[in-house]
Amino acid sequence: MSTHSHDVERILKLAEELGATEAEVYRVWGREVRIRATDKIVQPKALELDAIGVRVAVSKRVAVVGTQDLSEAGIRKAVEAAVSIARATNEDPDWQGFNEEVGLTPLNNIWDRETAETSPEDLANVVKDAIIAVSEGSPLSRPVRCLVSASSSIVELINSYGGPVKQRVTSVAGWVYVKALRDGKEGTFSGDAFARSLREFRLRDVAKEAGAKAPEFIDSKPIPTSTYDVILAPRVATSILSIMLMPALSALSVQQGRSPLADKVGEAVTAKHITIIDAGADPTKPDGREFDDEGHPTVNRALIKEGILLDYAYDSYTAKKEGRKSTGNAWRNYSSSPTPRPNHVLLKPGNASLDEMIKEIRNGLLVESTIGEWLSNPVSGDLNATVTHAYLIRDGEVRGTVKGVVLSGNFYELMKGNIDLIGKATETHGSATAPHILLRNVRVAGK
Repeated sequence: MSTHSHDVERILKLAEELGATEAEVYRVWGREVRIRATDKIVQPKALELDAIGVRVAVSKRVAVVGTQDLSEAGIRKAVEAAVSIARATNEDPDWQGFNEEVGLTPLNNIWDRETAETSPEDLANVVKDAIIAVSEGSPLSRPVRCLVSASSSIVELINSYGGPVKQRVTSVAGWVYVKALRDGKEGTFSGDAFARSLREFRLRDVAKEAGAKAPEFIDSKPIPTSTYDVILAPRVATSILSIMLMPALSALSVQQGRSPLADKVGEAVTAKHITIIDAGADPTKPDGREFDDEGHPTVNRALIKEGILLDYAYDSYTAKKEGRKSTGNAWRNYSSSPTPRPNHVLLKPGNASLDEMIKEIRNGLLVESTIGEWLSNPVSGDLNATVTHAYLIRDGEVRGTVKGVVLSGNFYELMKGNIDLIGKATETHGSATAPHILLRNVRVAGK
């Protein structure tokens, strides 16, 4: 069996012939060229995935089976297994069927031919430029670790109600970690970059900045435990937003009683000058796409507007439980069932510059990077993050560097009562986009 567009229709028909009340076929092909490096290129890797996921319902019994065996026999075996497992599964009383609005939101510039055809040699040149740029930032600096990958994927989906729909996506992502040595002591810094195409990828700029900043942190040390005003750099803000807010805005978390935002639609949950947008149909974002993993068109929409919670992120299952429509937020891999989450969290920028924020602080920190925030509790909202790189601010001026202190507090209390200024320049890191954020009176545990 070949695996072009008409074949997903054949697979769907086979599932229905074998007894599925309704069915869904999810086809994904992906290619990635990846290079790791230190101060020299390490052997590149080329990875490829070609797989199909078959999800079926027999009445209210649902099962999903994925396979990378795309021979006719392998696909038939997967479909038979899915139907058989569904028949043996307990009924789900909340099951009301697959997505009935299969379609897409046309997006420009999410696929680039040159990037899709990137060779290891093309990527090696990007890495070499980044390695050189580190020492241009400072002769004291050298790259310790670097990773760059260029990816291309095709996703195709059909179910008993519509399709097939198909989308092609490319991306280039990478990061670099730098050390600087002076008088037997070391400082570090890192940076990351993302683009839809290789020609727009700017790892070199990130590497040069990391090379320049690493020496500044050679003499970093903790500060006394106290309450400080804190500026979160975009990289820190995006990490915290992803970890704390994305699970809370999932309709599944809400319905399971695991979201602190449950039953708060229409209420103020953050400061009035906070607007959070789900940028699922933004082609410049890593998670921007034309349809979600159930084939539902994506949209850009506000989840929190001027502090008021407007809605959650739904897939078809969670939406139908509440008698409403999916919001295009289903995520899955080929061998799993979808679950909902915001596609890409974007904190709407404000109008403050970083210099203006710094001048507003008498005693505080500009936090450039943290670790450990992933151990925070998104259910209770308790936030803890260990600062690895920060600038000390006294009387509106940077007076040194700080490391090894811990930021703590309740995320929702901070978002509602402690945010003073929001920056006007955003950065995208992972599944979130944010500017600098100035928080007042944050508890910092130090020496």
